[in-house]
Amino acid sequence: MAVLGASLSVVLVCVPCAVSVASPCATADDHGSTLIREPMDSTAGALGDIERLIAVEELPASVGAALMRLGKGVEILQVEENIDGGVATYEVDLLLADTYVEVELDDQGNVLAREIEAWIVPLSWVAEPARRAIEGEAAGAAILEIRMEIEEDLGEVVYEADIRNTARTYALRIDARGTLIERDITMDMLPPGAYRALVRAAQGGSIVELDEELHGGQLSYEANIVIGGVEFELSVDADGNVVELNTP
Repeated sequence: MAVLGASLSVVLVCVPCAVSVASPCATADDHGSTLIREPMDSTAGALGDIERLIAVEELPASVGAALMRLGKGVEILQVEENIDGGVATYEVDLLLADTYVEVELDDQGNVLAREIEAWIVPLSWVAEPARRAIEGEAAGAAILEIRMEIEEDLGEVVYEADIRNTARTYALRIDARGTLIERDITMDMLPPGAYRALVRAAQGGSIVELDEELHGGQLSYEANIVIGGVEFELSVDADGNVVELNTP
């Protein structure tokens, strides 16, 4: 995370971590021996097109100046550089006061698009069924932050809560009725069948994100997998059967 004040000189960049799959023969009993943590590779497409995460100091000066004009103390959460046909644009996720915003700029610092992604809200503002669900999930653990957003697919308000217990910190997404939408999980939380299926699918690559999701009353497990610089999404059920596959 970087904070923009008077200059761009102080930057702390956090590189996302990935789960790298080292063996096609993994089972639910050998998590530790088959999975390691390593930085996620940037991705490159065909014909020299590039999509990659970059540090704030790698931005053109004009883009950095444009971001500074958004307001003092802007927190930059992530910067992605996209080069398409030799033309560079920059997608920047940032926090403005209590609002999460995504801004797209060209290499001259002109704003091409701006979208509000979520608002930070206190627990008291959360719809009562959702509030009860969040408190029940936390079970006395720390609720670090709650974000409210409009889910385009559902056309309604949803909430995402960051919860920190003694084991880990994770995000939970629920709708206003208190129904689970998705929950961040780790590999050791997968059912054995789902674990084996995702490890096989990610052979030679990395699992960079893992969620437990509820659709139509059925739980599924969605992994974002990167192999050879190409990222795709694979959802499986508890037995490892494919529910959905999304490729570039």
